[in-house]
Amino acid sequence: MQNRFVRGIRYVPTLPTVLSQILALLNKETSSAQDLEAIIAHDQALSSKVLAVANSAYYGFRHQILTVTRAVVALGYEEIRNICLGASLMGFLHPSSFRNQKAAELLWLHSLTVADACMLISDRLDPSQRDTAFTGGLLHDLGKVVLAAFFPDEVAALKELMTTENLPYREAEKALDMDHGQVGEALGMHWDLPSQFSEVMGHHHMPHSGLLHYNLVAWAHVADYLARRIGLGHSGNPDRPEVSKVVLGKLGFDMSTVSELRGRLDGRRPVIIELWQTLLRG
Repeated sequence: MQNRFVRGIRYVPTLPTVLSQILALLNKETSSAQDLEAIIAHDQALSSKVLAVANSAYYGFRHQILTVTRAVVALGYEEIRNICLGASLMGFLHPSSFRNQKAAELLWLHSLTVADACMLISDRLDPSQRDTAFTGGLLHDLGKVVLAAFFPDEVAALKELMTTENLPYREAEKALDMDHGQVGEALGMHWDLPSQFSEVMGHHHMPHSGLLHYNLVAWAHVADYLARRIGLGHSGNPDRPEVSKVVLGKLGFDMSTVSELRGRLDGRRPVIIELWQTLLRG
C-alpha cells in the first residue's frame, strides 16, 4: 500500500513546458541536437543559462561561446541536454520557493557534486555512459527535493525527530513512513522518466542485484558517498556516510580506488561550485 508521500506525487504541479520537453528527450532514442536547439530557441532564459554554463570554468574553454549552436558543437548534444535539464529542474524547484532556502541550495549542490562524481566513476569504468551517469547523479535525491518543497512540515518533523530521539536519518524516515527513495522512484514514474533514473532515485542507498540498471545505481551509491565525504553541499543526512563493500567489490573497486576518486572530486570543488552558482542564478 502506498504511503501518503508517494500518493502525494500526483499533486506535484504540472511541469513547465520546456522541462517537460527536455525530460521527453531522455526517453527518445532518436532525439537530436536540432530537437534540443528548437526547445532552447523558445526560451530566452534557458538559452542565456546554457551559454553562461558553457562559458564557465566547469568546461574551461579558452574562447567565448556566443551561440547555442556553437555550444552544442563544442560540448555535444548530451552535455547540453544535461545543462538544460539541470537549469530547468533547478528553476522549477528553485530554492527561493522553499521554506528553508539555504538547505535547498545545499541539497542541489550535493546533487551536482554527486553528478560530477558519477562522471568520474564512468570515466574509469565505461566512458560511453558519462552523460547518463551525470543525469543519474543529478536526479538521485530528487525525492528529497520534492519532499522539502511540498511537505515542509513533515521534513521539519523529521529533523526534530533526529534531534530529540537521537535517531539516524534513515531510522527517522522509517518512523515517519517517509522514504525519499520511494518518493523519488514514484516521481520518476509519474514524470515518465527512463527506468534507469527511477531506479537510481529509488535504490541508490541499497543497490541490489535484481535491478535492471545495477551499474548506474551502484555508481550513484558510491558517488553519493564521495560527495558526502568531501562535504560539498548537504544531502540533509547528518550521519556518517557509509559505502557498501559488496557494491565496491562488484565494481572492482577497493578503498584505495575510492580514496583516489575522492581526491579527484575534491580537486574539482571550485568548478562544481561555479556550475551550481550559475544554474541557481536567476
